[in-house]
Amino acid sequence: MGLFNSDSGDGKPFSHAIPGTEQLATTLKDTVGAFASGLGVKPAQSTCVCEGCGAPLSGARHETVQCPYCDRRTQLP
Repeated sequence: MGLFNSDSGDGKPFSHAIPGTEQLATTLKDTVGAFASGLGVKPAQSTCVCEGCGAPLSGARHETVQCPYCDRRTQLP
């Protein structure tokens, strides 16, 4: 595993390349979300059906959600 290896083996690509990148990304996402909600901008919502059990799934567009029934992770369209 080198600095430019995209898979650290823990399922989080690039998480070990630069310490703190995951926290920075989360902070930036929260900051942008705060500004957007302050300006009245609503995130685009998306829905689909879980391929594992057929349960309805919903959330922000392109968000990865976990089915509450079968725990399958699905990226919303």
